[in-house]
Amino acid sequence: MGGFLVVLALIGLILWVFARLFRRRVHARLQGAGHDLAPELKAALQARATPARPAGAVPAGAASAAAVPRAATRAPAAAGLHFLLIYDVGPEFLQRRAQYRDAHLALAWQAAAAGELVLAGALEEPTEQAFLLFRGSRDAARRFAERDPYVMHGLVKQWRVRQWHTVAGETAALPLRPAPTR
Repeated sequence: MGGFLVVLALIGLILWVFARLFRRRVHARLQGAGHDLAPELKAALQARATPARPAGAVPAGAASAAAVPRAATRAPAAAGLHFLLIYDVGPEFLQRRAQYRDAHLALAWQAAAAGELVLAGALEEPTEQAFLLFRGSRDAARRFAERDPYVMHGLVKQWRVRQWHTVAGETAALPLRPAPTR
């Protein structure tokens, strides 16, 4: 029985080490890719890296429950960061899109079924831009654009992918709550 507990403890330790390394790699990739995060987002990432305490728990050495860090009250984050794929469409977009629309929509629904695409649509007329919200990785948005018939056939003049630091809402990647009022 003792050997089983030792093996179980080793597996737990290995998983903990891998989780810490993964968090550090993600944070390093964000910083290395030129994403200078706002201070409150850095704090949210840091808070996610420290384990949350059960509601009402007091950290060791704290005098009261009021000393519990805000990370303990933060809502759980949705899986993955958000990225906007922004299309700047040409003036002939409305006239030419019909012949490519089914292929474009099939690709969009395929990305949604894979859990990568959250929402997509164009602005009202005059249609100058379209926005596609992806969850998880910048690469998913890039792959979509490179395969999109609208892009391949020149209906989109240019496109770009921007990380969107979502902080409010049920599916926010880095939820931030206002400080409690006293």
